[in-house]
Amino acid sequence: MNVSRLCLTLRAIKPPYCHPNYVKLATCYHQRRPISNVEAKHSQKDDSLVKKIVKKIPFFNPSKTQIMASGYFLYESVADKVNYLDFFQELDLPDTFYSWFVVTELHIWMISARAMAEGDDGRLLRNYLVEALWNDVGQRIKRLGGESNPAAAREQVTQLSEQLQAALIAYDEGLQGDDIVLAGALWRRFYQQGDVEITYLDMLVRYIRKQMRLLDHLSGENLQDTKNIKWIPLKQH
Repeated sequence: MNVSRLCLTLRAIKPPYCHPNYVKLATCYHQRRPISNVEAKHSQKDDSLVKKIVKKIPFFNPSKTQIMASGYFLYESVADKVNYLDFFQELDLPDTFYSWFVVTELHIWMISARAMAEGDDGRLLRNYLVEALWNDVGQRIKRLGGESNPAAAREQVTQLSEQLQAALIAYDEGLQGDDIVLAGALWRRFYQQGDVEITYLDMLVRYIRKQMRLLDHLSGENLQDTKNIKWIPLKQH
């Protein structure tokens, strides 16, 4: 990415408008992108009883139950396998709920962007992936004291929902566009248009481009198997 060009243009980027109708996650917008076709490989056996049951449902006629399970398993792959501490340290992010959310949101978006190339099944997979996110958010807010003020907790979730919608749209535009557009979306979301080292945005853009290439090389079937989702290190030397 041309860092000097980014420095000159970043401040001119306007934040995206988030229409109230975007609050419902089921209407979340993603552009479809052409991806490479890769032959599906045989999945190794998994000892999980739930996964064994899910795999008994034929993939080529996937049921809602299987897709729902895949969405939740994919969310767990983000929550369990992404090195959040690396993101906080390398990008100079505070160890807060907001930082956790935007890092999680970014990875949810990357899987969702790839899933949308699979048509209706991909859209359903994305919806369950986001549903799993909100279930986790609800539990985290409770642990942070949300039960003592449920009205405030609901308001917080509503705000996060609106912000997520705007972020996904901005990330989609950045993915389809150039690195400057993507960096601008990341700057608005991760740093809320505050002061930031340009190298942090450059690191994020490179990470996303590499990670999306890996996801694009997965077949639709392999995408639903968490063993095939590899999260690369944020900073690669």
